Amino acid sequence: MSQIEQLFSSIESNFEEWASGFASLVVDATHPLSALKFGNCLKRMRPEVALSLAKTVFLSDHRDILDKVVIPCDIIQTRNDIVVPNSVPKYMQSKIKGNARSTLSTQRVTFLSSQHTPNLSRCLLEF
Repeated sequence: MSQIEQLFSSIESNFEEWASGFASLVVDATHPLSALKFGNCLKRMRPEVALSLAKTVFLSDHRDILDKVVIPCDIIQTRNDIVVPNSVPKYMQSKIKGNARSTLSTQRVTFLSSQHTPNLSRCLLEF
């Protein structure tokens, strides 16, 4: 079973445990209260919504449309991101035809989607 399949299985089999574990992985370990808050925000999602969102994020591939992006954009990559490797924003910047800037954030917080769900947006505002 691949890591992605294990992630999906974990969401399905024990959502509460997955939410806490995932939050502690993606939020800087020097901020345990932030990890706890983010985990609590994730737990407010219905498990089937979290699974659908995870599948959308991890199974989507939009590389074929990057060369159609012609407007200026900023690509923000977090340091030590366990979800998105540093090669991704560099690749995106090289393929986007618009003026794309890639920035490496000093924070270790992972955004799950470019289209924030209401729960995720609320969680981000709480930080």
